[in-house]
Amino acid sequence: MRRSSRVRNYFCGLLALSLIACGRVRRARRRAFEGGAVTAIYFHNPNKDLFIRCIRWLVKRGYTFISVNELLQTLHHGKVLPRGAVWLSFDDGCKELLDDVLPLIRNHHIPVTLFIPTGIIAGDGLFPWLHQKSFSEPQGENGSVHGGVRNALTVAELKQVTAFPEVTIGSHTVSHAVTTHLTEDKIGFELGESKRVLESWLQKDIKCFAYPVGRFDGREKRFLVEFGYTLAATTENAFITPKTDPYLVPRFSIGDEISFPEAVCNMVGVWRPAIDPIINFLRRLSRITRFLNDASGTKPSGSKLLTLLRLKGRLGG
Repeated sequence: MRRSSRVRNYFCGLLALSLIACGRVRRARRRAFEGGAVTAIYFHNPNKDLFIRCIRWLVKRGYTFISVNELLQTLHHGKVLPRGAVWLSFDDGCKELLDDVLPLIRNHHIPVTLFIPTGIIAGDGLFPWLHQKSFSEPQGENGSVHGGVRNALTVAELKQVTAFPEVTIGSHTVSHAVTTHLTEDKIGFELGESKRVLESWLQKDIKCFAYPVGRFDGREKRFLVEFGYTLAATTENAFITPKTDPYLVPRFSIGDEISFPEAVCNMVGVWRPAIDPIINFLRRLSRITRFLNDASGTKPSGSKLLTLLRLKGRLGG
């Protein structure tokens, strides 16, 4: 772990411990249990040890893992779920899930949903945001690329994973496209084609969708309904209730390499309300710094302030 990450985790770990010590985590968990809410938690490529500790924490505190199909039953038909219901999902289809997550999931029979960007899976398996490139054309099921390096599962591995009874597959567009940046024709393509391709690969009905980076503007719902999706997941920091719109399902985010206390605060929804004011302050400070630099004609230097400003982008996990 880089020094900046260690510094970030040290600061955020202290903040998280203070939230736990003052009882905010306990009160949030009690509200969820007593109010009949569902806790939705999502990961990308979690640190193996962190993921194990999260699962143990949930089990020890009486949470009950549910599948997305059970969640759909409560959202569309009013099915009553057990107290402390929790739904786990994973975005992007990272290849590390095969060794770091799925063995634990299978051993403990924990249902999970994987949201898959089909173009990346069928292509070179490289995530564009890590490589500053667009997804490639399909390369075949073995996913062979130059150097053999991939970030994502291959099609063959996805088919293998789908055979596990604990795993449900959902769409994450074709190219991990942020739909708010697209024309309506492009939105239709990304939502429709990804569903069609997944169903052709897996011979299963694909009912669920997750908005890439959690962004949406409302135009998506028409296409979601038209293509037969019955759930769309956001990254809103809230519990799921019987009044939740099935096409705007909130989920709590757990960063890949955060500290365990921070993960606990995220799992009960108290982290974002605590950290967002700090992030907003640093963003305002960043804008002021840029303005002053532009006014003086100087270029930003490697000062402590700018180091802090670079750090602030990582505070949210």
